[in-house]
Amino acid sequence: MNSFENKVILITGGTAGIGLATAIEFAKKDGRVLLVGRNVDKGSKAIAQMPHNANCEFYSADMSKRSDIKRLFSYIKEHYGRLDIAVNNAGMFGASFTKITEYPDEVWDEVIATNVTGVYQCMKYEIQLMEQSGGAIVNVASVSGLKANYAGGCAYTASKHAVVGLTKSAALEMAKSNIRVNSVCPGLIRTDMSVSVFGENLDAYGDTHPIGRIGEVEEVANAIVWLSSNKAEFITGCCLPVDGGLMVK
Repeated sequence: MNSFENKVILITGGTAGIGLATAIEFAKKDGRVLLVGRNVDKGSKAIAQMPHNANCEFYSADMSKRSDIKRLFSYIKEHYGRLDIAVNNAGMFGASFTKITEYPDEVWDEVIATNVTGVYQCMKYEIQLMEQSGGAIVNVASVSGLKANYAGGCAYTASKHAVVGLTKSAALEMAKSNIRVNSVCPGLIRTDMSVSVFGENLDAYGDTHPIGRIGEVEEVANAIVWLSSNKAEFITGCCLPVDGGLMVK
């Protein structure tokens, strides 16, 4: 776990929040990191935050678009020739706290396209690139993929349950091919996306977690890096809560 030297590492949604923190941790450990995001300016800023002399690159693609995903993996195959670790982190909340009877169909479609179909499409290509030499995939789900934590936001909860299901199904399928598939299920984490949903005073929600505070992106990143490492070689199909004890309640 001390080094990911020469490992090719893909991180979708890698320009902010959990994705960016994960990219930084892998870069610190000498990984060759490819960050993917939609916004080129955010991509440039993310690369600027990488450790000095880190081997990192940004690639612009939208994980809700199959054509972009296909183009991304063609690039990986051409420029890297392989893939060792993939972190499928790109995702969106959608219309949180909106009743199912009032939920906009177009928002449902967008959430499912990004959070479910995007992960599914990425996993198909990732597994193909890993079949020769093995690898590790970590999907970023949520505690909302393990239980419905709040009323409203049906698309987000449904999508994260689907990510958990995809993780378990792929783990069984690829177990004998030396490809491990796991997921992390964060509780409330301090990110810009969380602020957009819950408001600026995120710390007010700390008491909902038994540990008494919300989580930090680095704590989720550390779990992802560990699951990707040879320290977790006997772990596959795991959906690991990183939630301050929220799932114990």
